[in-house]
Amino acid sequence: MRLTSKELESIKNIVREELKAPYELKLFGSRVDENKRGGDIDLLIICSCENFNDNRARKYEILNKIYASIGDQKIDILFTTKEILEKDVFLSSLRGISLEIT
Repeated sequence: MRLTSKELESIKNIVREELKAPYELKLFGSRVDENKRGGDIDLLIICSCENFNDNRARKYEILNKIYASIGDQKIDILFTTKEILEKDVFLSSLRGISLEIT
């Protein structure tokens, strides 16, 4: 995984503060591969159906806090539920690293 410990802890803390549990936070994309360089920070947040809309509405607050904490980087955040994940071909194909499960 190509995140510094500061970046990793900042992202986890901010997501934890902003979202309603339960959720799972995953890193996917090029930052998962130690052999690649550059790339944006791709985050997948898997929420319960009950909290999906509330959590998804917090996306820009989360992004702004992450930018303030780790600096201006390209960050993409996708929200889904387990139910959507199982049916969506693209989302189900993502291979990522789990950063936190609450």
